[in-house]
Amino acid sequence: MSVLSWILTRWPGTRLVAVSAAILAVLAGAGCGSRAAAAGAAAPEKRDLVIAAVPTASSAGLYVAQREGFFRNAGLNVKIVSVGSGADVTAGLLNGSVDVLNGAYAGLIEAEVHGAGRFHILSDGYADAPGVDEIVVVPGSGITSATQLAGRTVAVNALNSVAALLVSSALESQGVPPPKVHLVAIPFPAMPSALRAHRVDAAYLAEPYLSQAEVQNGGEGLIDVNTGATQDFPIDGYVATVGWCRRYPRTAAAVAQAIDRGQALADTSRPLVERVLHAYTSISTQTAAIMALGDFPTTVDLTHLQRVPDLMQSFGQLTEHFDISAMTSPVGS
Repeated sequence: MSVLSWILTRWPGTRLVAVSAAILAVLAGAGCGSRAAAAGAAAPEKRDLVIAAVPTASSAGLYVAQREGFFRNAGLNVKIVSVGSGADVTAGLLNGSVDVLNGAYAGLIEAEVHGAGRFHILSDGYADAPGVDEIVVVPGSGITSATQLAGRTVAVNALNSVAALLVSSALESQGVPPPKVHLVAIPFPAMPSALRAHRVDAAYLAEPYLSQAEVQNGGEGLIDVNTGATQDFPIDGYVATVGWCRRYPRTAAAVAQAIDRGQALADTSRPLVERVLHAYTSISTQTAAIMALGDFPTTVDLTHLQRVPDLMQSFGQLTEHFDISAMTSPVGS
């Protein structure tokens, strides 16, 4: 949980002051170049931008920034395009048809390590929290503890992904060696039917699919993956290529500033998040009202983000150490 969320949880009356302080803080921060350069400086080099995002809760800060006019106020005309996953549009980011991508850190790090491109994190996007993603089973399955998953099949939305990392770490924290569990890739919307048909024994479901499964199919939570090494785990962020940042430094600073302002509001106003999810995604108002939400960081914290490549290395997704500062340090000209 961010410091701002912690304060507001304990002293709700400080909400307006805290929000104002958070917004002022992001105006003074540093990013791809400098956020301060976006305020009172020359206009952005590129005004018309395409930002690609998966239409779910993790993109709420982006939607808030668009709804509240933060991009427009920064001199930007932003078109948000919805994608199935960040991996779907990495090529678009590299060929210039997409300017900024909200993508899962694990996939972006893997792409960078394998030489697919060089990426720069403009803004942090989303972090795990209690109840946001769980390993679930169907009622009557007879599976009541994590240890019973040894030798069983668990569905994840993609192999070698952040989902696989979260599941493996959660299993290990419960005393279940990950190699003893067979992971299979099934899209989130298809998981409930796979569970009912007993094609899998359990499934990793993230919000909003988790709430939908619990309401519509009676799914039972077995393990909350927000535990141990993956508690408050960084999920995704907003990135551009290093070349793009060098070409459009003022634009990059303006984008980072606008998104950080959206993040600050998303992290402190659940009603606003529910409104933008209804407006920009297919999440129903009923699901938006009951689903658990993660945290929306307002700064790029290296210690926090380094947890991703470290966990990837510990579970074999990376063969050697990767320093996340390679994706966060100012890129220069």
